[in-house]
Amino acid sequence: MSMTMSKAGDVWTVVLAAGASTRFGMPKQLYRWKGLSFLQHALNHAMEVSAGRVVVVTGAHASKLSKLVDDRGIALAHNADWQSGMSSSIRVGIAALPADCAAALIMPCDQPLVDAQDLGDLVRLWREAPDQAVASAYSGTFGIPAVVPARLFPALVRLRGDSGAKDILRSEGGRLRMLELPAAHLDMDELADTSELARRAGTGCRSGGRDR
Repeated sequence: MSMTMSKAGDVWTVVLAAGASTRFGMPKQLYRWKGLSFLQHALNHAMEVSAGRVVVVTGAHASKLSKLVDDRGIALAHNADWQSGMSSSIRVGIAALPADCAAALIMPCDQPLVDAQDLGDLVRLWREAPDQAVASAYSGTFGIPAVVPARLFPALVRLRGDSGAKDILRSEGGRLRMLELPAAHLDMDELADTSELARRAGTGCRSGGRDR
């Protein structure tokens, strides 16, 4: 896997896209909304925040998803063990980062209302205190998207099963910084969630469709 050259202090974005989307009924990464797939939206937003420093972790639908990744400096990292849970994708994503990476912005591809401005706000808050993690706060809880400093990478690669970055973020206690991000509340677990997406976005949402 080829990587673009990085500078010390860079933030890399890790886009998690390895799941099988069993509950959704089709690869939700490929679901089309506003003319693009969910994965393409996520990658476009990620590139606005960390151009040339984006890793997308694929798994169940790797061959189909790889066709959506263009040559803008987005790196593919395949998770052959995707069935073991989200932790395996986080491990693969972190392992794909360069040694001088200062922090990872970890994000899923199924929060279509989260945009580049939201991601940029998380990174800006992290830059104020680079040794601290920054999580998205929404609906009385917190989670990803989140910026995790490099000092926590060893803890991330020790995750197992369906544990996600939230376990590591929670362990930070009072050191964890929060950014209110209501858009992160809506994730696409089931096809029915797209109706709520259409309502909240104030626009029609197509009934589905796969990228060719």
